[in-house]
Amino acid sequence: MRMKQISVAVLGAAAVLTCVTAAAVAQGSGSSNVELVAQYATDKLKSELTLTEDQIPKVHKVNLAASKDLQTLLLKYDADTSAASDAELARGLVTARRAQQTELKKVLTPSQWTLHQQHKAENLALSQTEIMAQDLNLTRSQILDVSRINQDGANKLVKALDKPLSASKPVPAAIREAAMPVIEARDRQLEKVLTVDQFKKMQANRRALMELFLSEASTSATTSAAAASKPKS
Repeated sequence: MRMKQISVAVLGAAAVLTCVTAAAVAQGSGSSNVELVAQYATDKLKSELTLTEDQIPKVHKVNLAASKDLQTLLLKYDADTSAASDAELARGLVTARRAQQTELKKVLTPSQWTLHQQHKAENLALSQTEIMAQDLNLTRSQILDVSRINQDGANKLVKALDKPLSASKPVPAAIREAAMPVIEARDRQLEKVLTVDQFKKMQANRRALMELFLSEASTSATTSAAAASKPKS
């Protein structure tokens, strides 16, 4: 079966998703990674936003629900290898991400939410890692390696897209041209920590992966550009 890995990529809409099952660390155990990835997402936000003891279980609840939604989406489109299926999956992921962020905003303070929105590369890397952890059934050790690789790639990607996205009318072809070398370099690093089957699955859904990846990056960039241009009161 073809895995819907959608390494949440870089071009223009949402920002990040969350993931799936806890006790499922052993690869091939048949368990999903819903709780494992939800906990990973919660730990990341706990560290980055200095969550209070009261906020932690609430954020985890949001992440767990999003993780389950992600699992449902991946399973729904897993068997269909068409371009239309890729497009539907990408749209579903963006919608799910927006819903998750809406719920998360209710839990965070205004200052925490602002800080969260400013973490463009971190958000991009987190969503990529979450989807890969769920879709590829990564082990805990692999999640740490993949997270590091995705963070490095996201940092470089945000910088690479600064110029094409700063144009008055960003051109999709120019955005892709700037993004592809970074994405390909990241994939070469991922190949070193994934099994052969995991890497094949990741590559199988390349179209949707690219659309979502580019979607997130451009949204993050345009959001930060708007914030930077906003006059101070």
